[in-house]
Amino acid sequence: MSMLTRSMRTPVVASLSAMAIFGLSQMAWADEVYEMDVNNWTSASHHYTKNVWDPWTKMVEEKTDGRVKVHVHQGSALGKSTSVYQDVRGGLYDLGVVVPNYIYDTKFFPYTIGNLPFALDGPDGAMTVLQEFVEKYAIPNLEDELVVFQTMATDSYDVFSREPIRSVEDFKGKKVRINGKSERPFVEALGAVPVSIPVEDIYEAFDKGMMDVAYYTPIGGYSFKFNEPAPYFSVLAVAATPLTPVMSLDFYESLPEDLQQLFDDELGPALTAMFRDSYTDLLQESHDGLREDAESKGEFIELDEETITEIRQLSKGSWDAWVQDANDKGYDGEQMVEDYFALLEKHGYEKPF
Repeated sequence: MSMLTRSMRTPVVASLSAMAIFGLSQMAWADEVYEMDVNNWTSASHHYTKNVWDPWTKMVEEKTDGRVKVHVHQGSALGKSTSVYQDVRGGLYDLGVVVPNYIYDTKFFPYTIGNLPFALDGPDGAMTVLQEFVEKYAIPNLEDELVVFQTMATDSYDVFSREPIRSVEDFKGKKVRINGKSERPFVEALGAVPVSIPVEDIYEAFDKGMMDVAYYTPIGGYSFKFNEPAPYFSVLAVAATPLTPVMSLDFYESLPEDLQQLFDDELGPALTAMFRDSYTDLLQESHDGLREDAESKGEFIELDEETITEIRQLSKGSWDAWVQDANDKGYDGEQMVEDYFALLEKHGYEKPF
């Protein structure tokens, strides 16, 4: 064999070898199964389980042809709702849902504008107004720590109480649960006493008299049966709580590129949409159930417009306090609120006051 023949043959053999190795590595990726641990901080009977985690688990396994196996751990088995950001970032589990207002003093702070009184009118507003807002003010600072999926929110909060709430006067002296720091001025403006109680402990806190009133989503509250120890329910639509699914960056980067793309383009958005649909579809059913239960114990109260307007005006202190906190954290709080109000107007929503 001539030197020329040998010199031509060597790169061909090398190329074929490289192609074979690449093909084997692709086959190995296709055969590998990635185990995903999800922490569901609600119970197995909650609507999150039936309407979100169960169908999403099935979707993930079908869309990935079984290459990703999802293990959902129920009832805060891997951590509480207050520690999702730290837990996922630290690799304790791979996927969870952050409640930004529980982690007020973190990079999720800009999301908490959506938790201010009358900032959001349910899930759809979060997926448009709040999402555009955090794409400017929050997500760029989180992308090196987590994979952050599209945000959404609960249905609007109404009032669960141990005694009837029909007016501002009825709040005075009551122990009212706050969802985070920004709600304190609002509760104090109502003449009530703020108390901080995690979601997991609300039922017990009502039952033991540790609090008298809680603003909470009627869907979630009805699912958790808060109306058993707190049988009075007042329709107010005072706020909604932003919720943001997050994935461990280490887990995401362990996936081959095609699976990363699948989570980016399809599975992540589908997860957010399932949360939204669950809240939207169940709202009337929950109100009907609460109304029916109140016939035997408690009362279903629809506040008049004058009372609602009075309560909306009292919410301004929470917005002012949030602006000050934003400024203290190095943001331009006034500009943030101005931008947020402009987004509300752009998408056809009413300003809080």
